[in-house]
Amino acid sequence: MTETKASRRAVWRPAVTLFVMGSFLAGCAARPAMTGLPPSPNSRLYAYLIAHGMARGAVMTGQIGPEGLSQLVALDRAAQQATVNALKLQSSSANRQADQALSSLLADLPQKTPPTPATPSEQTQKNRLP
Repeated sequence: MTETKASRRAVWRPAVTLFVMGSFLAGCAARPAMTGLPPSPNSRLYAYLIAHGMARGAVMTGQIGPEGLSQLVALDRAAQQATVNALKLQSSSANRQADQALSSLLADLPQKTPPTPATPSEQTQKNRLP
């Protein structure tokens, strides 16, 4: 092999290696145009129905008394109106308002943590089918 061919290989081999490695890293760093599925237009309606059911359950179980009922009803009504408005308009501002109203409704609900069993066997007994 001649000296010029050897020097060309010495230059091209690192250059090609650098190009291939750079392309690989650029491919890893590139983000796809869209990840996942877009949310359903009705997803806020479903969220409202779930939050409304949680509020109703809190009232029925006595977690919210008469003193907190009027605020809960006002927040529920605001969430309902914002959700219907977001369904009609399908705009980002209406969606943000519905999200905020739903967040306010959920924040007003009492947070109840489930009691932890004294022993693991007690939880096992509860999980068994009759």
